[in-house]
Amino acid sequence: MGTTMTAKAIAEQEKQGQIPLPPQEIIRQSIALAARSHQAGQLRQAEQLYRAILAVDPLHADALHGMGVLAHQAVRSDLAEQFLRAALNQRAEPTFHNNLGLVLLALDRPHEALAAVYRALELRGVYPEAFNALGNVQQKLGRRDEAAASYGKAVALRPDYADAHANLGKVLLEMGEFAAAEESARKASALAPASAEAWNILGNVLRARGEYDEAISCFDLALAARPHYAEAFNNRGVALLMLGKVDDAVVAARCALATNDKLSVAWATYGSALFAQGRFDEAVQNFERAVALDPNCLEAYNNLGTTLLQLDRADDAIAAFEKAIALSEEGSRAEGHYNLGTTLIDGNNLDRAIYCLGKAVEQDPEHAAAHNNLGVALQNKGLPDEAIESYGRGIEVDPQYAGAYCNKLMAMHYVESFGNDELLETARQFGRMFNRPDPRPFPDCDLAPDRRLRIGYVSGDFNNHPVGFFFARALAAHDRAGFETFCYSNWAAEDEMTAELRGLAGHWRDIHKQSDGEAFERISEDKIDILVDLSGHTNKTRLLLFGLKPAPIQASWIGYFGTTGLPAMDYLILDQISAPPGSDRWYTESVVRLPYGRFCYKPPAFDIALAEPPCLRKGVVTFGCFNNVAKLSAGAIRLWAEILRAAPDSRLLLKWKSLSEASVRERLLDSFAGHGVARDRIGFRGQSSYALMLREYNDIDIALDPFPFGGATTSCEALWMGVPVITLPGDRLASRQTLGFLHHMGHEELAADSPRDYVARAVALAKDPVRLKELRAGLRSAMESAPFCDGPKFTASLEAAYRQMWRRHVAGERPAAFDIAALG
Repeated sequence: MGTTMTAKAIAEQEKQGQIPLPPQEIIRQSIALAARSHQAGQLRQAEQLYRAILAVDPLHADALHGMGVLAHQAVRSDLAEQFLRAALNQRAEPTFHNNLGLVLLALDRPHEALAAVYRALELRGVYPEAFNALGNVQQKLGRRDEAAASYGKAVALRPDYADAHANLGKVLLEMGEFAAAEESARKASALAPASAEAWNILGNVLRARGEYDEAISCFDLALAARPHYAEAFNNRGVALLMLGKVDDAVVAARCALATNDKLSVAWATYGSALFAQGRFDEAVQNFERAVALDPNCLEAYNNLGTTLLQLDRADDAIAAFEKAIALSEEGSRAEGHYNLGTTLIDGNNLDRAIYCLGKAVEQDPEHAAAHNNLGVALQNKGLPDEAIESYGRGIEVDPQYAGAYCNKLMAMHYVESFGNDELLETARQFGRMFNRPDPRPFPDCDLAPDRRLRIGYVSGDFNNHPVGFFFARALAAHDRAGFETFCYSNWAAEDEMTAELRGLAGHWRDIHKQSDGEAFERISEDKIDILVDLSGHTNKTRLLLFGLKPAPIQASWIGYFGTTGLPAMDYLILDQISAPPGSDRWYTESVVRLPYGRFCYKPPAFDIALAEPPCLRKGVVTFGCFNNVAKLSAGAIRLWAEILRAAPDSRLLLKWKSLSEASVRERLLDSFAGHGVARDRIGFRGQSSYALMLREYNDIDIALDPFPFGGATTSCEALWMGVPVITLPGDRLASRQTLGFLHHMGHEELAADSPRDYVARAVALAKDPVRLKELRAGLRSAMESAPFCDGPKFTASLEAAYRQMWRRHVAGERPAAFDIAALG
């Protein structure tokens, strides 16, 4: 400071006649000193000087303004407003108006702030700082285009204005103009290498572009410039999450909260990191803390909803997603509608789900997942044709969207108009896109043809699911001396079937959190000889893992009803009934035919007594179908209506979870009415417990198998409960499942050879109560003695198939079709 003196000291010496300076000169020197101290960051000294000046001249405009700016910097915006308005009462200075605008913005009064900044610009047209402030206010008001224009004017007037370049980068990022945003952010960081804000914004731009490592480096530079920068810690945590570095993300989020525990987005990031660790209850607490601090925290509401779903709190999740939609700007609600619609599918509120997902694709036609999930909702409602259209649009938007291919293939099986050739071509499209074998050689292993083989089974359905019921007895019956088994589970949820399978597996691996590459490494480490897919194109599939070819021999079995289309899949395990001679051309895999069917069924553990056919006590025959409503094709409904008309006192009982929705029931009633069947002859039942569903078979006399996609588990359940199943097998594998069971039970008389025969057999049986009673009493025992319920017998043939695959491999032969029965 040298010999410079404070205003009070100067005034005192002047009184004593020591310094002959006029009072105005004393104040001028003092305000100049105060301004220099303020600019140098010596805020305490600047405040002392401002206060000294005001003690001499309480209406000094510049001192009042200086105190207002200091108060704003100290986050005392209310006090700052008082000082700045007092300064403006003394002089209409553009700088005063501009700074008042910034204070009013901090007080969340953007419209008043806008007026203040506009006044500053009226007084001084060439004012880059005011244009920058104007951009900030416009940002607050949601006027991004206007804000970008204001920041542009600021940098045009002052090209070295780092803050304005940074702000321009930020708004361009929000507008999705990534290249321009990066350019502005890089200019800001180059102009101000010590600006934490500039590095933070550049990091956000790079993170949005998916350049996570580079983004983290920018956040590190921001933190080097400002070690307690909570936003930068938080943003670093988000980038780490995107890289899958969850533990590091937890640390970053904690650092952010240690710096500022009122930062709502940091609580949201911490919640996301905990979610990634599977700590869902803690994640919910953090998301709830985020929205308590900031009721407008859109990201936190979306993440809260997603986490609540993991805890089976669907109603709470729906409320969170609805809040997220309400907070989103009109026209920018696609993600909220997508989240809500997806949740409503699982909650079986299909009409509303279809509405929400329709809104999502309307607002964002490039949202591939929304197109896909709209297809799922339509399919669950029994509208597979419309579903196929939605899946197709999802694939058009994202040709790498494997799930949409799988769903489209699934839906095509429900539709009569698609033939085997179209199913094959669609599967081949999938195979061409996702068959990407890893070039590394398989681990060295013993190539002895008769050595103990290591068999790996991959599924997301190791639970109370058809795959579980068709797999348990085969797994239990494996010859442990000849085969070592590994189960790779692709689903987190567990139930009693999961526990049973875990106990039967030689080795159990959870891969649901692993990438395809990580699962590949695990399978390679286990030195699997034959890897068996139990999902195909169904939900929770890992076909992309099979596309990497982690095992030298790969086969698909029981989880699907057609070809996978993957060249890396060597074999498809079927049987003589499901794959009659001449059908091999419909599969990209080599077909292996087992002698006792392709399923090994484990009947329910429930001891549910069989009742007599209900027609004996009711006097009317009840037909029934407990299959997915998507299987109720127009052709099936037409023949069922013909059956009902030919048996005029009969009834039809339909049961499926989506039948709880009135619109689904009304559509089916209208369909039957169109074929001359009165609405009161059709009954509906929705979802129930498994045990209750089995008991409900005691309410029907005859089950009608749908087509072209027939039942598998549903047919077994009906037959186990003594209910005969009339089936119409065709040339499609999915239509021949029931025939396979009936063949091995000795009841092929229940299989028709034409639509006319299908109707005739159903009507004839309805008119023969004695035969119905005989069947009721004998079908369960016929199942029990059938080879597909004999675990050791079935598994011996499956193991023979594995051994033949292995022998061909060690002999250097390519995969080729074979029939186990023909091998002897």
